[in-house]
Amino acid sequence: MSAQTLIRYLPLIPIGCIICMIIGVPIWVHYTVILLHQVEYSLDVLGPSVTAPNLGRVEEAIKGTSSMYMLFACALFGLGLFRKLMSVEHDLSGLNPKHLTIYRAVNATLHFLWWLIMVWVVVLMMGLAVLAILTWVSYHAVQTVLANRSAISPLYSSWKGGPYNVTLTSGEMAAAGGDLVLATMSKNMWPEATACPSTCLNLGLFTFVQADVTTSCICDLDVLALVAEATRTGLDAIPGMLVGIWFMYIFGDFFKTSLACDFINASRDAEGDRRGYNKIVV
Repeated sequence: MSAQTLIRYLPLIPIGCIICMIIGVPIWVHYTVILLHQVEYSLDVLGPSVTAPNLGRVEEAIKGTSSMYMLFACALFGLGLFRKLMSVEHDLSGLNPKHLTIYRAVNATLHFLWWLIMVWVVVLMMGLAVLAILTWVSYHAVQTVLANRSAISPLYSSWKGGPYNVTLTSGEMAAAGGDLVLATMSKNMWPEATACPSTCLNLGLFTFVQADVTTSCICDLDVLALVAEATRTGLDAIPGMLVGIWFMYIFGDFFKTSLACDFINASRDAEGDRRGYNKIVV
């Protein structure tokens, strides 16, 4: 048997696809989990009343998608091996109509189910893109607040004992998270989100976050710094997350195309066998 014949019997496309899938899924899961954990950490730092209700769906998507994707990928790989074994059987002892019928039925079923998974992967990609955009927006919002704090810091100093002679108790300053402007505006009360100054993070502007209106204005510099660091780490994980999901989609779709081609070839073999049988009968 020549080397060219051996290569023809090797399931090169299934092997290549399954390897890339095995690479893509862990990359996607790893970096998506990093991003998710950083977002959750940011919410924890902002306070117990700050939540993102839809964030739990991402965790469910990671578990469900990675499990089902790899399960069906292994099934497709097994189907690809079976197709090559049928080719060997065909060349050695002729076509086996029973095996061909079984293969076509399994191929059609898996092809349809895999198509549904590919549709879900596309939807998931759009959801991850939204998560990435929201993380980017959050990071730059915090950075803007920190920049405003730095820019207005000299003004804060001039207010203390300056011509304005702003006198605030330690309790009033603590209630405002150490922000002089906010303390001056609210005295002993937290302001509503609409009264949050540009030197504080206004959670009321983020529709994807739920927060108590009395604590939606974050002015604590240490908290803002931690949120900025966490969102920056989350942003660093986004490229890896997108690369992983693209690996899953590209090679998953390529596998789907390979299935369709194998089904067409199997149907052609079945048609040729049927015509040969009819000639013998006639």
